[in-house]
Amino acid sequence: MRKERLLLSYAHLTDYELSTLAGRVLVAITGNPNFPDPVPALADFEPLVNDYRAKHEIASRRGSALEISEKNESRRLLLEALKQLAFYANTVADGSQPVLVSSGLILASQPSEVFVPDIPRLLRLRDGRISGQMRLDFEPVKDAWEYLYTVSGTVDEQGGIVWPEPQLTTRSNLNFIDPVEPGTTYYARVRARNSKGLGDWSEMVSLIAR
Repeated sequence: MRKERLLLSYAHLTDYELSTLAGRVLVAITGNPNFPDPVPALADFEPLVNDYRAKHEIASRRGSALEISEKNESRRLLLEALKQLAFYANTVADGSQPVLVSSGLILASQPSEVFVPDIPRLLRLRDGRISGQMRLDFEPVKDAWEYLYTVSGTVDEQGGIVWPEPQLTTRSNLNFIDPVEPGTTYYARVRARNSKGLGDWSEMVSLIAR
């Protein structure tokens, strides 16, 4: 029987896809008991992810030739690190699909047909651990790589909500929002993203900050 394994090369991914994958893998590997001694070590891998994502963001906004060159070099180093990490995970997992999937990397046998993600459901905006803090949770979306959420405590003269720039997260729970002003009503909404693009915004939820 053929063993499951992870892809070793991610050079085929676009810069955007690689950026989101790298962020997902970093979250998945951190504290993962299946991979106690990852190669490369988290202390070496995390700076590569953060450096590439920062340089990709700069280069994507009509970056200069130098900025694009720096992004490409950062991409090369990240791809090599992902290859090493996938090789390590394949060795440790020994074909176990649940262990492999827990790495956040891509299975070699994973179906290529992916659709735009669904709308996040079951949003919950509730009090955080301390005063002046809120917590946003929602149901995970299948095939989503990351989520964009936006929280607003501002309403315009016509009663419409003034939405700020979305924040990025790779998790569907324990998204803490602070500072918030006690007594103010806050509104939140979420949308999911994967390699096919962005899904629609969820229904809005609200809560009065304590």
